[in-house]
Amino acid sequence: MNHFIGIGRISDPAELKYTASGSACTKFTLCINKAWKDRDGKRQEKPHFFNCVIWGKYGETMVKYLTRGKQICMDAELEQNIWTDSNGNNHSSVQLVVNEINLLASPRNEGGGGNAAGFHDYNPEPDSRDADHKEKEA
Repeated sequence: MNHFIGIGRISDPAELKYTASGSACTKFTLCINKAWKDRDGKRQEKPHFFNCVIWGKYGETMVKYLTRGKQICMDAELEQNIWTDSNGNNHSSVQLVVNEINLLASPRNEGGGGNAAGFHDYNPEPDSRDADHKEKEA
């Protein structure tokens, strides 16, 4: 099973780009804090940052809502990219390929919050998402 569900905040505004063939690709970083109490009972936090991508029309729609500090709940799949650089060194990275996002709250310094009504249910047909996902950036 390859399934990720998490709640976090957008660390930088999402970026929308297009591949050479015209497929939309929206990228952003999700910050999820791990919290625990140390031996003295003091609350501790450690942030974890995850690279995320949304392919196709869903990314084009969501990019304007994915602003710095926005809290979201995200359903995604893990994808590993492996490559060899020009010096022959092997590299690997993991990113989250988004299936669905629920908008939860505004950045902490803006007050307010709530959902963008209607957009949390927007989920393109899996076939169209899969076709866009197979297309890699040029």
